[in-house]
Amino acid sequence: MWLEEVRGRERGERRARRFEASARARRAASLALSNRKEFATPHHGAVNSLQVYCAQIRDREWQVDLTEGRYLLSGASDGSAAVFDAWNATEYEAGFIAKHRNILLVDKQHQNGHKFAVSAAVWYPVDTGLFVTASFDQYVKVWDTNSTQVVMEFKMPGKVYTAAMSPIATTHMLIATGSADVQVRLCDIASGAFTHTLSGHRG
Repeated sequence: MWLEEVRGRERGERRARRFEASARARRAASLALSNRKEFATPHHGAVNSLQVYCAQIRDREWQVDLTEGRYLLSGASDGSAAVFDAWNATEYEAGFIAKHRNILLVDKQHQNGHKFAVSAAVWYPVDTGLFVTASFDQYVKVWDTNSTQVVMEFKMPGKVYTAAMSPIATTHMLIATGSADVQVRLCDIASGAFTHTLSGHRG
């Protein structure tokens, strides 16, 4: 079946979008839990956010996707955030099951940890030296991965439900945040200030 679809696409009998949708559906249907890799969670609550670091470099004429996929960042309802090395297991069980324990943990006991649930945890898109956490404690914090210290924080007017950074940004260091006051704010890591507040949602 798959080979027929590929040949149909090569002959121009299948449109690109339909072929792409079919390939995505086939991949999604084939997903299964791995029985050779486990991540031991340090969290004492539900995991609200997961992101694997993937770098992308753009040039004027071509784009190279440098999907490293090595470091996994998680944020949880107990106010903690953790980093895992997905390539190097910390131990092996029964000789073949790779167990991965966190290599970094920031929780409520940390001097700069969040007081309430971490709603979003995202990597700085250029490298793994920084990551960002957003929380129901009304703070967005920028962390230095190497020292596990907060290098900058932004106080929001309400619970922060989400945070994101553009994966292709090369000229700015903006964090887009969505909070309980139904406004989107752009936080600039370079200046430590809000650059824009976007209104329009009503609730």
